[in-house]
Amino acid sequence: MTAITVIAILAAAATIYGFVAMDSCERVKVAPKGKKKKYQVQEVPETGILFMVIMAVALIVRYIAAAKYFGNETDMNCFIAWGDMVFKDGIGNFYSSDSFTDYPPGYMYILYMVGAIRHVLGVAWNSTLSVMLTKTPAIIADLATAYLLFRIAGKRWTQKGAGILTAIYLFAPAVLLDGAIWGQTDAVFTFFVVLMIYLVTERKLIPSYFVFAVAVLVKPQSLIFTPVLIYGIIDQVFLDGFDWKNFWKNLGLGLAAIAMIALLMLPFGFKDALSQYTETLASYKFASVNAYNIWTLFGQNWAEQTKHFMGITYQTWGTIFIILIVAAATWLHFRAKNNPARYYFVGAFIVTGMFLLSVRMHERYVYPAIIMLLFAFAMRPKREVAYLFTGLSGMAFFNMAHVEFVYDLNNFNAKEPVTLAIAAGMVIVFGYMVYVALTCFNGYLSEGEIARTSTGRTAQAGRKNTRANNARNNVSKKESEGKIARSVTLSKMTKVDWIAMAVITLIYAVVAFARLGNMSAPETAYSAVKEGAIVLDFGETTNISQLWDYLGYENNPHYNIEYSNNKDSGYTTFSTGVTDDNGNTQSYWDAGSVFCWNSLTLNVQARYVKISPTEDNYEDSLLELVFLDSNGKKLEPVNRDEYKNLFDEQDEFEGRASAMNGTYFDEIYHGRTAYEMIHKLYCYENTHPPLGKIFIACGVLMFGMNPFGWRFMGTLFGVFMVPIIYLFAKRFFNKEWISIVTTLLFAFDFMHFVQTRIATIDVFVTLFIMLSYYFMYCYLQKSFYDTKLQKTFIPLGLCGVAMGLSWASKWTGIYSSVGLCILFFLHMYRRYREYVIASKTPRGQTNGISHAYIIDNFSSYFWKTIGFCCVFFVAVPAIIYILSYIPFNDGTDHNLLTRVINAQKTMFDYHSALKADHPYSSKWYEWPIMTRPIWYYSGTIGNLREGISAFGNPLVWWAGIPAAFYMLYLLWKEKDRKAGFLLIGYLSQYAPWFLVSRVVFIYHYFPSVPFVAAMVGYSFFKLAQWKPKIKPAIYVYVACAIGLFILFYPVLSGLAIDPAFATKYLKWFDSWVLLQTW
Repeated sequence: MTAITVIAILAAAATIYGFVAMDSCERVKVAPKGKKKKYQVQEVPETGILFMVIMAVALIVRYIAAAKYFGNETDMNCFIAWGDMVFKDGIGNFYSSDSFTDYPPGYMYILYMVGAIRHVLGVAWNSTLSVMLTKTPAIIADLATAYLLFRIAGKRWTQKGAGILTAIYLFAPAVLLDGAIWGQTDAVFTFFVVLMIYLVTERKLIPSYFVFAVAVLVKPQSLIFTPVLIYGIIDQVFLDGFDWKNFWKNLGLGLAAIAMIALLMLPFGFKDALSQYTETLASYKFASVNAYNIWTLFGQNWAEQTKHFMGITYQTWGTIFIILIVAAATWLHFRAKNNPARYYFVGAFIVTGMFLLSVRMHERYVYPAIIMLLFAFAMRPKREVAYLFTGLSGMAFFNMAHVEFVYDLNNFNAKEPVTLAIAAGMVIVFGYMVYVALTCFNGYLSEGEIARTSTGRTAQAGRKNTRANNARNNVSKKESEGKIARSVTLSKMTKVDWIAMAVITLIYAVVAFARLGNMSAPETAYSAVKEGAIVLDFGETTNISQLWDYLGYENNPHYNIEYSNNKDSGYTTFSTGVTDDNGNTQSYWDAGSVFCWNSLTLNVQARYVKISPTEDNYEDSLLELVFLDSNGKKLEPVNRDEYKNLFDEQDEFEGRASAMNGTYFDEIYHGRTAYEMIHKLYCYENTHPPLGKIFIACGVLMFGMNPFGWRFMGTLFGVFMVPIIYLFAKRFFNKEWISIVTTLLFAFDFMHFVQTRIATIDVFVTLFIMLSYYFMYCYLQKSFYDTKLQKTFIPLGLCGVAMGLSWASKWTGIYSSVGLCILFFLHMYRRYREYVIASKTPRGQTNGISHAYIIDNFSSYFWKTIGFCCVFFVAVPAIIYILSYIPFNDGTDHNLLTRVINAQKTMFDYHSALKADHPYSSKWYEWPIMTRPIWYYSGTIGNLREGISAFGNPLVWWAGIPAAFYMLYLLWKEKDRKAGFLLIGYLSQYAPWFLVSRVVFIYHYFPSVPFVAAMVGYSFFKLAQWKPKIKPAIYVYVACAIGLFILFYPVLSGLAIDPAFATKYLKWFDSWVLLQTW
């Protein structure tokens, strides 16, 4: 390590000296302040010979190094062998052989040429010349990259300065080590990636597609830079004057570039070639593969990526970090809009961030960042970028050199001080990179800075952007001067609005009600407790294989099952093998869950079957029994007329239990309670207020006690949510297009779809929360200084009523009250501030409002409003809450108020003392990133599987994370009240869960989802205000969100599919359980 350290120090010193020497080699000078701005080119003698000398020396040094050192033994042996194999055996047979191969076709074409030259010249495969030939592609790529760098640098510096920068690249220890010494291919694909970025900066998008395609063919790691190409497409196709002709041209030729990849894969056998990508990207399932990054810093080099940190696997953390890195890179790119170096710097930022934070990283994966930083420096020479290059290049060299020369796999120590030190150094370098990003690439460049870039081409655009920023700032300043505001007239619904809202609602309703559940189920009941034991005679000795029962309202009743061929000689007791809490085996039969089919395997030969309640069975309700023989054929007893209610609805049995014909998850509680309310029975479920179950009961009264009936009202409320959010968006944005966007994002969110189609109570509390915030927003737009006080009471009173209904549906509705309270008192404080301002100039007026009128009426209007709130936010909700208990039966004859009080005690004791655990529970911080969906239902049809899971649409929930921070930024930076409204609404539902220690689930996030959709919509709205031409991209984003809904529909609705499809396309993380695949 001493020699490595000395080399790194000397190289760093030489690099810094080189950067300093370049200061005297600039071509472009900026006119001093006070003089007319005129940019002149300094005349400097051309020194082209210097570049040729540098290139020649670099070539000689590389071939000396290539000849002197064989390279990494494993990699070089593979490359040499592959060159022989692909040339001798033919391209078509290469991947079909039994030999190890993990490189895609692009590099195989290169090795084919190397193998051909070796065979034509008769070079022995293990000779020094063979090693030099195998390393030649990397050496050529180094020189080609150097030439491209020289060309770019030459636009700013003299050829001497450009030559120095080129020499810094060519003689960087990390660059020399990776290619000429190690023999790796990183230089080859990096050249094509850098060339792609160069073409993007030169506004030559179409050639960049094909160059990037070549890069992907050479090495899969090129895909890391896909966001950079996407940024170029957004900039030049969508933002810089959108034109449909240009769009279709780019789309067509972009697809042609993809087709080129496929065509070049065909000679190798498309399927075999494709596997090189899928298998390579899925290989090395470790936290780190000798990449001295954050995982190595915690001693996790070569640790399985399935290990957990804070309850989340390393792999999932890696995915989260990738998303955050790309999100940060996207923000950085569009912040540095007129900075021509941003493409290179953002590319370096992405690959460095992934190297540091993602999993399965190798020691060389940060290599492209080194080159990209030099290109960024060439286009925008900042000393900070030079320091960053020096640090990153040095740390990459340490990492690669340690692995190649020091690392011993057989005596590996994951916590070796040297590796930890290098990892810590890499973390520090990345921290500095973030600093450079925020200081050098965060914001618009001045005209002088633009002129000093390599082309100066964006100067005019920069001036336009500067004027636009100034205009926006002036408007913001002007608006902020309005200290006393008039009421805001809420936008009216237009014809377009009504049509859009109706169409979206209708489409969603059709999707939501489709396959909701069967509209019939067994209804007639028999009670073995009240009517006596069931003795069935099948007429003759029969093989009875299975018993299916459909239970009524009593959950898990116990029965004894006995069978006999001759009832006069006695019965044999059937033992189910149930183990009780004490570990004792019991013989009784647990008949299962309510209002669904439950099965028991019997496999007995008998004529008579006797079913009698156990001593602990005090009440029961059997709706139907079905017996099957070994062939699955129904068996009906000859004395079935004696037990008519048990055998009168045999057609309802479909051969299996499913979500279509019975309850699942908590429907066994809420659907059951709805039935009990209707029939005035004791209400078993008493851990939540009753209103939601009253609504469920309404659906049962309309359609019967069947799956469609108990799910109808929840689904209907889910449909109602669609026009509610549209109305809110219209009032909020005053634009049809963004109202449609926001509504579509919410309508086709996974959680909205799943959670409203299950007979639980979350849908009801969520709808009333939405209504309460809608009415509160309407109220906040009114001022009692220019609007009749009584008119302001209308939305305020409706808000209070909606809030009371949310309380009566679920206690989580109380959380929303905190946010409503904050919003209301902020509004009152604003009225008070206006009163203070008016008091300073009593004879004046602002915006047509007399100051004297404000002074005379503030106190009266304030206290009248407070009094009104005491009625509609305290008394009315309390009355609604108490009245919701009228149909609730607690098994006593207490009066209504006593029953309500006792129920609150029961609820509080239950929730505060709950210590239960659940395999699909999740913590509050896991909800937005969807680490653990809740798996509601699983079914099997032959080889197909059914499943229903509740989680969010990734394009809604994941976008909601940066959107929430953006709302915070708008609130803090621009005092944006709309952002504050959404943030308060969002946090009032979400933040209380931070303090809850009991078991919780991802569906508890559902009331926050409308605000997530609104925050994403508002972010899009602000983005479109800044860049109107980005609207098509927003529409594409929404289309993709709907596309994801269609893709995931089977696991949201219980549609049977091949589990392989779910595993391959839907299971994005190991923690996602969507179907039974075992």
